[in-house]
Amino acid sequence: MRSLDEMPSHRKGNYTESVVIAELQRRGIAVSRPIGDNERYDIVIESAEGFRSVQIKTGPVLNGCVYVRGKSQHTNSTGHVYKSYGGEVDLFIVYCHDLETMYLVPGDRVGTAMHLRVEEPKQRDSSINWAEEYEFDERWPDDIAN
Repeated sequence: MRSLDEMPSHRKGNYTESVVIAELQRRGIAVSRPIGDNERYDIVIESAEGFRSVQIKTGPVLNGCVYVRGKSQHTNSTGHVYKSYGGEVDLFIVYCHDLETMYLVPGDRVGTAMHLRVEEPKQRDSSINWAEEYEFDERWPDDIAN
């Protein structure tokens, strides 16, 4: 079996989406997918507040943090093109394969990248985003906006 690190990025993304969708279904959360691959969101989920667009991301652990990429990449005739999701999705669901944990992050909190700290830092700072505060089961369904 090929390790996750050896997978091409598009396969890793597909695998992450499959894991997240299965986990949402296990929790009884309604999931819909757009037809094609042209939308800025990967899925739509139904919450008490209505339908929410969701971008699913793989979150590797780097330097004691789960790293969240807040931009997409595609290639055209001029090379790689990067585009932030800013304001285009309601939520990010980040799955960290190393920790087997899902994180729920409001779309406006990510920017171009976000770090969710899982290990104690050398220096504490009030701007640290602690991963435990974004764990999916702690934030769903009531605390999405907080």
